[in-house]
Amino acid sequence: MGMALRAIIDPNKSAYENASVYFEKSKRLKKKAHDTKTAIANTEKEIKEAEKTEAKKAAKGQTEGVKKKREWYEQFHWFNTSDGRLAFGGKNADQNELLVKKHFEKDDLFFHADIQGGSVVILKDGNKASEQSKKEVAQFAGCFSNAWKVGYAAIDVYSATPDQVSKSPPSGEYLEKGSFFISGEKEYYKNTPLSLLIGKTESGIQGIPSECGRTRFSKAFEIMPGGKEKEATAKKLADELKVRKEEVLPHVPGKSAVRG
Repeated sequence: MGMALRAIIDPNKSAYENASVYFEKSKRLKKKAHDTKTAIANTEKEIKEAEKTEAKKAAKGQTEGVKKKREWYEQFHWFNTSDGRLAFGGKNADQNELLVKKHFEKDDLFFHADIQGGSVVILKDGNKASEQSKKEVAQFAGCFSNAWKVGYAAIDVYSATPDQVSKSPPSGEYLEKGSFFISGEKEYYKNTPLSLLIGKTESGIQGIPSECGRTRFSKAFEIMPGGKEKEATAKKLADELKVRKEEVLPHVPGKSAVRG
């Protein structure tokens, strides 16, 4: 509603003087009205900004509240086999020692590529696992070995039981950190192809053996030993999957070729 202005005529002033007074009052009232509207608009803007800030804080709090708890095995290379068994491998010699010392138990299986240098991979309850799951873990162990780094397309991988794995060879020779003596007959997975699938799941980015198939991914890419540097490979996959490079990097063993 507009602001009404009563004109009071002063008989002691001329018409021109009365008009001037009336005009000045009108200007003051208009300015006051304008200032009031501006103040209201600024207040409304401040309220909206405050509401946005509170909404962001609330959203952040909710996100932090449901943040996924990091599992103990996530410090290693890891994946779940097709029959739901946990497999995890060391990222270095210290981790190889740790997982054999603390996490290698009865009924588990020990996997390693038949080459010096690589991840020791443990398959939990491996003695009860399907042959398909064992093939998957063998491929995982092959991928995270020096076979990938030297550019092999395939490598033999073996598995062993807890009673076969030791840090004390009968000859008394010294074993380097992360290395183990295997006695008795090993089970071999000959000519295991080196290939991984890296893709996006509901819980984030994962890297699994190609033997597992793509069904658990909404989008995935296959990698194998190749000429593209590790960092560049991770960057390419991160761009394709729309995630940060740091989420992909741990799943890339080394120089790679990428297949969609």
